[in-house]
Parts: sequence; C-alpha cells; structure tokens
Amino acid sequence: MEKKATKKLYGLIQMICHITGLALKKSPGMFLLFFLFLISAGVCTAGNVFFKQSFFNKVELLLQGKGTIGLALGSGIAMALFLIGVLVIRALNDLIQENFSMVVKGHLGKSLNEKAARIDPIVYENNQFLDHINKAYVGLEAAVSVVFSTLEIGIQEIAYFLFMGCYFFSIKPALLIMFGLSFLPTIIGSIIRRHMYAKMENLSAPYRRKYEYFEKCICTREYAKETRLWKAEGYLKKLYQDNLGTYTKLRWKTTKHSELMELALRFFLLSGYVGTIIMLFYYLFQGEISIGAFAAVFSSLDQMFDRMEGVFNYQIGNITSNFGAAQNYYAFLNLKEREGKQKERLKRERLELKEVSFAYPNSTKNALENVNFTIDKGETVAIVGVNGSGKSTLTRLLMGLYLPTKGKILIDGKDIKEMAPETLYQGISAVFQKYQCYKMTVAENVQLSDAQKTEDIKEVLEKADFPLENGKFIDGTETMLGKDFGGIDLSGGQWQRLAIARGLYRAHDMIVLDEPTAAIDPLEEANIYYKFAEISKDKTAFIVTHRLGSAKIADRIIVMDAGRIVEMGTHNELMDKNGKYYELYQAQAKWYR
Repeated sequence: MEKKATKKLYGLIQMICHITGLALKKSPGMFLLFFLFLISAGVCTAGNVFFKQSFFNKVELLLQGKGTIGLALGSGIAMALFLIGVLVIRALNDLIQENFSMVVKGHLGKSLNEKAARIDPIVYENNQFLDHINKAYVGLEAAVSVVFSTLEIGIQEIAYFLFMGCYFFSIKPALLIMFGLSFLPTIIGSIIRRHMYAKMENLSAPYRRKYEYFEKCICTREYAKETRLWKAEGYLKKLYQDNLGTYTKLRWKTTKHSELMELALRFFLLSGYVGTIIMLFYYLFQGEISIGAFAAVFSSLDQMFDRMEGVFNYQIGNITSNFGAAQNYYAFLNLKEREGKQKERLKRERLELKEVSFAYPNSTKNALENVNFTIDKGETVAIVGVNGSGKSTLTRLLMGLYLPTKGKILIDGKDIKEMAPETLYQGISAVFQKYQCYKMTVAENVQLSDAQKTEDIKEVLEKADFPLENGKFIDGTETMLGKDFGGIDLSGGQWQRLAIARGLYRAHDMIVLDEPTAAIDPLEEANIYYKFAEISKDKTAFIVTHRLGSAKIADRIIVMDAGRIVEMGTHNELMDKNGKYYELYQAQAKWYR
C-alpha cells in the first residue's frame, strides 16, 4: 500500500492548484480579499522607497539653501503617514491570512475524512496504513503551510521585489545584478533541503505515532485507572521516551545538516550585501547617483536583505521542511478506494457464502477457511464458538465491511464485490462488542446511527431496557452523557443498552449483534435477546454470543472452530449430535447448576 500511495505524489504546482481551486469554490470572497491584501502589502512596503528618496532630496536641497523647511517637513509627514498606512495594511493582511488558513484547513479536513470513509475498511487492519493516515493528518497542516508560504512568496514578496528591482534598475542595473546573484546559492540550497526533510518525515512518522500513543496511555482518562493500578507509568514512560528519542534523533540529524548548509549560504548572502554597499558608495562618489537616491537605496538595503533572507531561510525553509509531510496528505487522497458498479437498493431475500476464505493483511494464515451456508430473509442465526474461532471476522464479511480473500458472498445472487459500498451498507445495522461511548446526549447517541430519521427514540430505548425513567436522567433524552463535558456517567451495562438501542434505531433489513452484552448478567441478556428476536421478525438477524443459553432463540446455530464451520443446526439438533456444541454447552451449564 505504501508503494502504491507514493506513486501519485503531488508537486508544488499541483498542491497550489488544488488548494486555491478549493478555496475559490468554497470561499471566493475571502480568497479575493486574501489575494488583494497580499499584493497591497508587497507593493505598499516597496513603495515607501519613493517617499524616502523624496524626503532625502528635500533635505539635501534645504542644506544647500535651495529648498524650504516646509517642503522638507511636508515630505517627512507624507512618508510617516504612508508608513502608518503600510503597517495597517500588513496587520489586516496577517489577520485575513490567519482566518483564511483556518477556513482552508477545515475544507481539507473534510476531504480527508470523506476519503477515509471511502477506503476499504480492511486497510485499517494494516499497521502501514495506520502510519499512512497519521502522516496524512500531519500533512494536512503542512500542505496549508506550504501553499500559503508559496502564495505569500509568489504574490506579496514577488510584488515587493519586482517593484524594488525596477527601482534599482532605474538607478543602476549593476545593483540589481549584484543583488540577484547573491541569492543564487540559496535557491539551490533550498531545493536540497526540501529533499532532506521529505526523507526525514517518512522515516520518523512511525515513531511519532508510537510515542503519541504511549503518551495517551500515560495521560488520558481512558487509561488512567488501569495504568495507576498496575503502576505501569514507568514502563510506559520508557516506551514513550524510546520512541520520542528515536523521533528526535531523526529530526535532529536532518536539522543539523540543514543548519550547517544555511550557515554556508549566509556567507554568500553577506558577501552580496557588502558588494552592493561598495557599489553604492562607488556610484555616489562618481556622481552617478544623487544623495537622495543613495540614502533611499542604502536605507532600504537592510529591509531588502532581511526580507530576502526571510524568504529563503524562513518561508522557503518552511516549504522545504513541510513539503514531504504535505505530499503524504495528497498520497492519502490518491489511495485506491473501494468501488462497485451495482447501486440498486438490495432486497436481501437470500444471503449465500460459497467457499469463502479470508486472511487479514500481513497474515499467512486464514482467519476463515472454506465457509459455506445460505440464509433466507427473516432468519435469526446465532454464531458461537470459543475466542479466536472466527465469529467476529465472519460477521464483518456478512455485513460487507470485509471482502473475501477467496470464494464469493452473494446477495440475491449478486456478488458483493460488484456492489458500491453505499449500496452494500444500506439497510444493515450492528452492535459491536467494542461499542463506542459517545460524549453526547442520550438522543444523539441513538440518532447517530440514522441521522435522517426523525422518529421518537423513547420506544427503541424501552426495547433495549435502557433505564430512562429511573430519575438519573433529569433532562430525559437530552441528558448529557460523559463527565468530559459536564454530563453524567453510565455503568457498563447502561452504555451497552444504549449501544443496542442505537443499533435498533437504524432502519435495517439485516442486523448483527456481535457480543454486545458482556457487561449484562445472563438473565438480562436472555431477556434482551428474546426481545431482539421479536423486533427482528421478518428481518435477517445474526447474534454472536459466548453464552450458549442465549443461542436457543435462533432459528439456526452456526458453530465455529479455528475459522471453520464445524456444526450447524437448531439447539436441539446440535445437542442430539453430541459434538462441539454439546461440549461447549455442557461446559457452560455446570457454572449455573
């Protein structure tokens, strides 16, 4: 995947075209304002040289007795007023640029999230992809920084230096040539530094992801209790420091080489500065330029070299150091998406698995092996087996989240590999073992599964036995959950019931319960499953459970072992076989005698 992604890296021009095109489409007015203020800031800053020359010429005339104090004072006031205007324009330019960059980041973030949603879910099982998505989110910020720095150079700084170049040329062309040549090595150096930082970003990203994760293990509320209980802070801190140390070393190595190169380039810059001053004095003593012109150029040289140094050492340095990370953002946008031609709504009358096998990325062993069965609409099927037998993997294939490595899964006779993801996922609901606890209101937690529905959620909460009326939820369905935002906390069982309500709320033809009742006692679990069976009449339903007593409600039970289906039938049929299901059932039954 990594190799495929890096084949479509964006160049600087492509990045600029993409971001400016997006900005023009989404915020045309703000983009135009941004563009105008960049030009204005550059031209007005350079234009001050004419006010300087005029002021110095008036002062020279005054000293020679050919002018008046009024003229010199008026020229000085005009120069001061112009400088104030320049400061205002530059301040507004900075304000607009900061605001506009935040807007652009929002648009790019939306594109990144939409892309992540379109990528085949199986890639999230690949650790290389996790590195890739981490680099993409870092690259988003970098891409904005690269493009805005480039636009600032290409619009504001070019406007400034073009204006000043014309001014220098009008005085003496040789001054412009000397000034330009002094920056040629800096341009070459910036290209070399860009490649150095691109290589560093790709090498350091996996270590950044690891130390950020270990930092989360040490500091966040999610891990706090267990970390403190096991006194694991020291061990986690060492892992954090080891990965941070490697990350820092990689960055330091690149930064050290970059700074040494910059030191050498500064020598050429200084040489050009000194050479320009010498030429300026030569032309003055030869009488080829006036004192006013000399003073205006001399007083502007510091600003020009500072700005030029800022362009190459800060702005271009910022571009080169961020360019590699920015490419990662665009490499992610170019990842292959899961596609499909079939977009008609599915009836889901029949679901067939034919010789289905499946292996996770980077695994040499199949998680599922040669699975075959057919399910008709309206059936409730329980999937049971020991941990690691392939139950959850099978349900992900049934839902179409994963595609078979070998074999076919057919819905109404059509291969799911030919179906568009949005079509395949439509009409499917699920409650997973590792459900999410959203820090939102009760209503939002439920409605999240089907935001288009506007039905009352109290009925579905009742079906899931969620205790909305126990006095704890003072604002009813609008009660905020989670202490992070000032809400109330729930027990594990209450969170599970809410997750079940969320799954039931979504409009569905097929629903999967993948062991969502671990924090609920067996009697309550059985009650929930019986209710679930009633709700799911005329709909296809799959129940994954480790408590075999709950599997009795199913029309059919699939027994998994080592990725294979070893038995299939009703509870009574499987008990009569005296096989794997009987063995598991008897092993559990003794705990309840």
